Amino acid sequence: MNAVLRRLAREGEPELDSAPLHEIWSHPPSLTAKWISRFGRENTEKLMEWNNGVPVIGGCIPDPEDDLENGRYLDDYRIFERTGENPLHSITDSVYIQDEAAAITGRVAAELAAGGSVLEIAAAPGGKTHHLQATADFVISADSTFSRMRRWQENNARLRWSNSIPVVADGRMPSFRRGFDMVFIDAPCTNTGVYRRRCDARWKWSDEYLENSVILQRELLLASCELVVPGGILIYSTCSLEEEENRLQVEMFERKKDYFHRISLPGPAELVRDGMICIFPFEHKVDGMFAAAWRRDQ
Repeated sequence: MNAVLRRLAREGEPELDSAPLHEIWSHPPSLTAKWISRFGRENTEKLMEWNNGVPVIGGCIPDPEDDLENGRYLDDYRIFERTGENPLHSITDSVYIQDEAAAITGRVAAELAAGGSVLEIAAAPGGKTHHLQATADFVISADSTFSRMRRWQENNARLRWSNSIPVVADGRMPSFRRGFDMVFIDAPCTNTGVYRRRCDARWKWSDEYLENSVILQRELLLASCELVVPGGILIYSTCSLEEEENRLQVEMFERKKDYFHRISLPGPAELVRDGMICIFPFEHKVDGMFAAAWRRDQ
């Protein structure tokens, strides 16, 4: 680091006009090329600029205070000022800090889960649990490791979720004997929609990482769907922008499981395309998020 700073002091900042886009905005070159192919250069640069920005701190507040900045889509989502101190003060025990995009997905699922039983796959650290448990009859929140569920337990202790039960379980090998009115898969993914919040995640990117994520998601979908009771709902969600993890997974699932039919998710109209939540940071000014839902016929 010292050598880099000495060179910078000696030679000055490099000219960026002719530098590759991935160097200007510090992103993996293979992912940059992929995005340019899909989004075009201008939108890719907008996305990268977004990823390098400072994320807001916010969450849904039961009784919003008038002096806090409003979110873009949810009436009770509020943004807290960055002061270097705890922005929540006395309301810490009622607010889960998350981007508005994650809150929207949680709220949409909670609306469909009202009064029913829910199995939540890949539940930790609990961002979707916070919304699901507020409306469902009960929620089984499952994740694959004790370390991840420890984070869920910490949030549970602070927020006092009343009707959610933590379970360490692999969603690819369901061990539950009964079915559920809803199965919600918050699928592990490449996280390309949330690089603004997880700037280190971009350096995990590789074609192999994407391929492994797609395989895991497919296995979760095809196994966990069998725990949905007839008439029940399956929701699949990622925080990825990649078609392989989103629309192509939807198409794969619908080819293999024709006794599920897709239903439209009740999100803000500008965020719903073909019945699916499709949130793009450079367009909607919140983190990237995707979700699709089906109802089981038999």
